[in-house]
Amino acid sequence: MSVSHHLTDETIHDYATGSLSMPMETLVACHLTVCRQCRARAQMADGVGGGLFDRLEPTPIKVSAMDLISRSDAAADSPASDIRNGASQASTAKVGTTGPVKGVPRPLGRLLPAPLEQLRWRRVAPGIKQYKLDDQHRRHGAFQLLHLAPGAVLSEHSHHDRELTYLVQGSYRDSIGRFQVGDIADLDGSIEHQPVVDSEEPCIALIATQSPVRYSGVIGKIMQPFVGI
Repeated sequence: MSVSHHLTDETIHDYATGSLSMPMETLVACHLTVCRQCRARAQMADGVGGGLFDRLEPTPIKVSAMDLISRSDAAADSPASDIRNGASQASTAKVGTTGPVKGVPRPLGRLLPAPLEQLRWRRVAPGIKQYKLDDQHRRHGAFQLLHLAPGAVLSEHSHHDRELTYLVQGSYRDSIGRFQVGDIADLDGSIEHQPVVDSEEPCIALIATQSPVRYSGVIGKIMQPFVGI
C-alpha cells in the first residue's frame, strides 16, 4: 500500500506520550498499521520517552501490589480498554494487519459490530451517510465514519483544533492533495479545505475531532447539526 500523507511530529509526540484522546489514538493506530514511515517515527518517539523515563529519580509509593493488580483488572474490563489496546498494538503490527472486521485495520475493526457494508448507516444529506462510534455531543468533538458517494462534495471548512481523518476506502481531493486508502489528514486551525470524492466507489473516512469544525458557507452551517462534525 502506497501512503502519501503522514502524521505530524506533534501528533506522533502526543501519541507516544499518551496525551491523545481515545478516538484520536484509534486513528493514529489505524495509520500505523499501514505506514512504515510513521510507525518507525512512533517507535523512535517511544524510545526517546523511555530513555527520559529511565533517568527519573524513583519515588516511593504507598500502594500495595494487590491494589495495583485489582486496578489493572478493573481497567481491562472497561470499554475504553478496547480502543487503547488496539492502539497500543499498532506500533508493532504488520503492514496491512486487519481486525475482526475484514478489510479494515484492527484498531477500527475491534469497534465495529459488522462489515462496513452491513453497518446501520444514517443518511444525513444527499450522498452523505454517517456511523457514529460514540455518543458524545458534537461540541466535544466527533468520532465517526463518513460514507460519501462518488462525486460528493463536502462544504468548505477549517478547524478550531486538531482534526484527524483516516481513509478506509475510496479517495478524495482537496487543497492539500489527493488522499487514498491508508492516508491520514492531520490538520489544525490553519487549514481550510473542501474534500471532493474522486473515486468510482464510495469514500469511507474515519474522523476524529476535538471540537466542531468551522464551516465557511451558509449550507455547511445549516447542515452541521445533522452531519455532527
